[in-house]
Amino acid sequence: MRSIHRCLVLASLIGVAALSRSLVADKPKCTITTPAQAFVPPKPYYAGHGDGEFYFGTPALWTIVYPGWHVHSGGKLPFWRVGFDWRKEGRPRLTIVARRLDGEGPLVWNGLPGSGQGKGLAEMFMVTGIDIPSAGCWEIAAHYVAAPDIQTLSYTVWVEP
Repeated sequence: MRSIHRCLVLASLIGVAALSRSLVADKPKCTITTPAQAFVPPKPYYAGHGDGEFYFGTPALWTIVYPGWHVHSGGKLPFWRVGFDWRKEGRPRLTIVARRLDGEGPLVWNGLPGSGQGKGLAEMFMVTGIDIPSAGCWEIAAHYVAAPDIQTLSYTVWVEP
């Protein structure tokens, strides 16, 4: 019985090692959104960010791109747009969809955003979260409905195991 258990453990470790090598081999093929594509929020919006982070988007819709995504990290994703006012709009009409680009994986989405505010009106933002279920190359797409327009923003991240 012990030898069967050891064989199963060994087989699963070999499988994980093979998967890890496969993921590492695929990382160079993932066209990750980089700081070279960064966006500077217009004044009076705050333009500061943490190490390795950068803003991405346009005045119509932007977010902050975080480095170091991990499976099931469940991180918060803030979004801004010029003129967003949660007091007038109520719940933001923002939906986030993530899809794996380098292999099979489920579509992951969140359509229940909230909103928040810093010290001033220009610090109002939308916030949601998403839980990526597997490692690899993922596209994160945001769709915001601001009648009569629909703004779409997408970027690509590498998710570590």
